[in-house]
Amino acid sequence: MNFSFSRVQSKRTTRCSICGNFVALETSNTDERGSAVHEECYVGRTVALFAAQQAAQRAQESASSLFPLEPIRVVPFCR
Repeated sequence: MNFSFSRVQSKRTTRCSICGNFVALETSNTDERGSAVHEECYVGRTVALFAAQQAAQRAQESASSLFPLEPIRVVPFCR
């Protein structure tokens, strides 16, 4: 039997902090917290967060145009 340990390559892996699947440390990226992530997961999450922020901003702008807030006027009380 001719077996060589040099042929066995142990891949160092960890879990992607976004999807939870394994990611090889050699090919992984890191997120803003320093955790290992797949590039596709990080880009997908970043794009989704940006789109959600833009949608919330548009919703707030359209709501404020439908119901503009006017300052409350203080009327002096007379007797």
